[in-house]
Amino acid sequence: MTRPSFALRHALAAPLGVAIVSVATIAVLISSLIAAPGDVPGWEEAGLRVINDWPAWLEPAMWVLQQVGVVLAPVVAGLIVARSTRDWRHVIPFALVLPLKLGLEKAVVKQLIERERPFVSVGPDIDVRGPAFEGPSFPSGHATTAFAIAVLLAPFLPRSWWPVPLAWAVIVGVARLYYGEHNVLDVVAGAAMGTAFATVLWLLVVNRFVERDPASLDPRPATPSR
Repeated sequence: MTRPSFALRHALAAPLGVAIVSVATIAVLISSLIAAPGDVPGWEEAGLRVINDWPAWLEPAMWVLQQVGVVLAPVVAGLIVARSTRDWRHVIPFALVLPLKLGLEKAVVKQLIERERPFVSVGPDIDVRGPAFEGPSFPSGHATTAFAIAVLLAPFLPRSWWPVPLAWAVIVGVARLYYGEHNVLDVVAGAAMGTAFATVLWLLVVNRFVERDPASLDPRPATPSR
């Protein structure tokens, strides 16, 4: 697999986009209903413990990989894409992840679903690697951000490269379990929210770029790195 350069390559068909948002919304609703009482079902606790018990030597790598989920990561990703495409409008959908995340995920969902972090909702024997953050943990903000970035990179990458940012986003979610900061459904809901946010932005913003300038689509395959 050769390294691609970023270029505007794909519009998203509206029916597919609506289907993705619908499935993601259902995932958030189901996860919310299960998490709302504040308890952690046995199967969810079991999934957390499997990953949380992984060996300590993984910690440095997990810490590095999960940084793509920090709050400003979408802006950084957008700047990298825009520098490559030489079109600074391409920062816009990435930057818009921030108000969506802070306005819906943090200010609404996190306030409605008040389930505590695993060391409270599951038990003090959960291995918390790093600071023991307090307060509601549903949904995972890192997972929201990472999956939003993964989806928003798709219009600018060859399809053969789509699994790469998606796999990284999955690793971010796994890292949050490994670090003991989130339960499984926190990560599932965060991933679904990030996917929904980014899909809406692809439909409403990225597709608009294509409509205004159809010639901006780059049909060429990835070029080999030199």
